[in-house]
Parts: sequence; C-alpha cells; structure tokens
Amino acid sequence: MFIERNVFYLKFGASRAAIQLWKDYLSAAHEFDDQIQARLLTDLSGTGYVLVLELTYPTYAELEPSRCRLTQLPSWREFYQKFIPLCERSERTLYKTEVAY
Repeated sequence: MFIERNVFYLKFGASRAAIQLWKDYLSAAHEFDDQIQARLLTDLSGTGYVLVLELTYPTYAELEPSRCRLTQLPSWREFYQKFIPLCERSERTLYKTEVAY
C-alpha cells in the first residue's frame, strides 16, 4: 500500500470553510467511486490551521497525479477553485506502508 499525504496550511480563519468544502467533496467523490480511500485530519497541536488529506493506493502506479481518482470527478475543478483562496501553501509527501496490523 502507498499513502499520499497532502498537508494544507490554511489562511487564518479559513478552517471551517475549508473543512466543510473537503467533507462535501469527499462525500460526493466516495459516492462516485467507492474505491477512493481518504482520510481528512485537522490539527490539535503544533502549527495552527493545518488540514491533512491522506489518500491510500494499492499500487505505486496509482500515485501518478494523472491517475488520481479524486481529481477525475467532473466537479473537481469547481471544488478546487473554491479551495485555493483558503490555502496559504501545501506540501505533498508519498509513503510506502511497510507493515500494518
């Protein structure tokens, strides 16, 4: 298994709107494709206004951005245009699962 971790550093005061946007989009995405495995995390400590999206993929090839199931939905562009103004910056990190119990 492979994990893509997207960390979004949100603008001050933008958390509530950003979280709701992602919840709505992920719900619609999962209805469209129930193979999408995603987790949305928020910060409890450390740097404030951080939103983390983790996506799980069974194969390395699926980490290719052009194959991302989440961005294949017709509503992706509209969603992303609403989310961009709420975000200061982001970073993307890829992980390989070595063991899981």
